[in-house]
Amino acid sequence: MNMKMKTIYNTFLILFSCMAIFSSCSEDRLDVEPFGKYAQDPDPNRPLDLNMIDGEARGLYSQVSWCYNTQWGYSTYVTFNSASDDAVSGGAAAGDRPEYEAAEKFTLDPNNLGVINLWKRFYSGIGSCNKLLDNYPDKDIDTLKRAKAEAKFLRAYYYFNLVNIFGPVPMPLKSTDLAEMPNTPIAEIYAQIEKDLNDAIASNGLPKSKKQLSSVDLAITRATEYTVRAFLGKVYVYHSTMLNENKWQDAKAQLEAVKNSGEYSLVTNFRSLWSSKNEMKDGNPESIFEASYTDIYGENWGGVATGNLDMQLMGIRDLQGYPGLDGGWGFCKPTQKLVDAFIAESDSIRLDATVVAASWPASIAEWEADKKLLPSLNSKGAKYSEPYDPTGYWNGKYRQDEHPLNADMYAQNELIYRFSDVLLLLAETEYHLGNEAAALGYVNQIRDRVHLAPKSSTGMQLLNDIRKERQLELAMETQRYWDLIRWGLAAQEIPNFKTSTKGLWPIPQEQLNVDPLLKQNEGY
Repeated sequence: MNMKMKTIYNTFLILFSCMAIFSSCSEDRLDVEPFGKYAQDPDPNRPLDLNMIDGEARGLYSQVSWCYNTQWGYSTYVTFNSASDDAVSGGAAAGDRPEYEAAEKFTLDPNNLGVINLWKRFYSGIGSCNKLLDNYPDKDIDTLKRAKAEAKFLRAYYYFNLVNIFGPVPMPLKSTDLAEMPNTPIAEIYAQIEKDLNDAIASNGLPKSKKQLSSVDLAITRATEYTVRAFLGKVYVYHSTMLNENKWQDAKAQLEAVKNSGEYSLVTNFRSLWSSKNEMKDGNPESIFEASYTDIYGENWGGVATGNLDMQLMGIRDLQGYPGLDGGWGFCKPTQKLVDAFIAESDSIRLDATVVAASWPASIAEWEADKKLLPSLNSKGAKYSEPYDPTGYWNGKYRQDEHPLNADMYAQNELIYRFSDVLLLLAETEYHLGNEAAALGYVNQIRDRVHLAPKSSTGMQLLNDIRKERQLELAMETQRYWDLIRWGLAAQEIPNFKTSTKGLWPIPQEQLNVDPLLKQNEGY
């Protein structure tokens, strides 16, 4: 085993040992003894085990990567791409994976496993963060300051997912909080998310630069100060648009700090962003935060998947005769509408990176002939099946062109947040602050990377161009659903969208059964 593989192996040994501990105690997790303390130690002045505290902090990242844990429905990636106008759920037949089909068809109910498991996933992460914060004192010790800052960052990240998915959820901030808690107003949750992120920055406990991260830290994309600032800027943009409260200046301050930090830049080759050899651990300058996976372990249908099972889920069903591509199960397939959006902008580079096609439309046959696009399946004489939700397209960003050491367990990380998103959020922010020239500059910086002509728009057309650029740049990256919700365009753009729910998921029935203070969301 070479040194690089050994480092990665040790990283996941630490990470998934924590995951095994956390996932095995689900309901009783708040009773888990903190790793850095000695059990029932009568002496509160005994030195803390800083190595164990550091390992516990790494374990807090576990739920970031959950896409499967004995059941389906944990994946935000498949769920919210399918819920948007980017993709349909797909699969072998109606009901193949009701967790994802119901998200696309907007037929969710409080007993859907996707609803239940997303709730469990993020509250599981919050429980771990609360436990660490409660069990260790505030001391001027670098390892401890870092661990507590990471716990606040990740608690904010998990609550950000929960408030966007479920809206006014309970908000326990202590491991001793009662199980019965009422809905917390959305504005209060946003305020707490912002407080946690600001506290993490102000603690001075986080590394300033990715250069300070060890190889083990890089493998799980452990947070730096600018990771947190990037998320805080995004939260302020969401706060401004979701709650119609002016946080634009706050957003600009954080996003500009990230832009000016020198930590991030756009990669030259757009397609390379989705290679397992061009991740944060490899020095990718565009990556801010990733869900980490490995292919060195086999299938684990009895626990948390260590590989990127979403990629297997999204592969081309029954594929034969296409050298270089593995097959899969045919879920989360891009729509014709998305393909048409690329064609309308003459955007061959991002279309090629985003979509694999059975046959490319006749209007862009020249692009395929000029090798601007991956050859279509039919042009290669490949065999495949598309029995349900046929679109003729499959996910190209996470295409199965890297062959895992263990079947189904792909090693490609999921890019959760990257620098191009920061630039486009800055464009949106500057527009709302009245700085149209600055906004246009960010849009054209993104377009220049993929060799598209610059825009020169102003006014409402500029805002529409910013929105279009987000659609094309971040297609099939889970951003589209939330963008349409916060822009008030979901009912206009998303088929089957139910306005009565305001885009929120139902609160799980099993949670309502044990918490009489909790109320169901509207429309369910």
